[in-house]
Amino acid sequence: MKIGTISKLIGMGAVALAAAAGASKAADLPSVKEPVVGPVAAYNPPWFFRLGAGGVLFDSSATLTLAGAGVPSASAHASDNVTAIVEFGYYINDNISIQLTGGYPPTSTLTGTGNIAALGALGKVTYGPAVLTLDYHLRNFGAFQPYLGAGFVEAIIFSTQSRAVHDLSIPSSGGWAVEGGFDYFVTPNWSIFADAKYLFLSVSATGNVGGAPVTARVRLNPTIVSGGLAYHW
Repeated sequence: MKIGTISKLIGMGAVALAAAAGASKAADLPSVKEPVVGPVAAYNPPWFFRLGAGGVLFDSSATLTLAGAGVPSASAHASDNVTAIVEFGYYINDNISIQLTGGYPPTSTLTGTGNIAALGALGKVTYGPAVLTLDYHLRNFGAFQPYLGAGFVEAIIFSTQSRAVHDLSIPSSGGWAVEGGFDYFVTPNWSIFADAKYLFLSVSATGNVGGAPVTARVRLNPTIVSGGLAYHW
């Protein structure tokens, strides 16, 4: 075999060995196409604070007793409200949180309906529902994180104003709550939220009309729909 031919074969072999070595080193390097964990999934701060606007929509009715006798076909309606909503919450783990909801105390007007519609406004009440819930969050949809929850509500009565019913008195009362909503994260610390709560809530009221004592059991059952911004830290 000629020396020139042997030199060519040696050169080709060296190139092949170099290529094989390069491929082996490349296989040892991490892939540049490895999945990248998004900022929301990678950073789950435990605390959050929400601030927004809320509508309190009552599904109200009442049963009344006047001077110890029931008043047939008589009821009452509570007027809806719009107010500021605040919430504080804490994640017990990645999926479960506990949160407390309150807001600026609005004032609702109780108006007679049915056989007592002629009385008009029965009275006004300034209240603040405090809702404590335990929620389960679905956190496998990226920035969109829906949740469902349930808990307790306390209707805190701050003051009452008499109208057709004099000496109106309504003590604070408790009940149950269910809710659902979602957070949509725009950064790891900030999200937009929307929430709906349904409260199983009734209160008792006493007073007098024309000197005769009146008592009422008022079913309120409000739906609180709210939305706004949340900060997570």
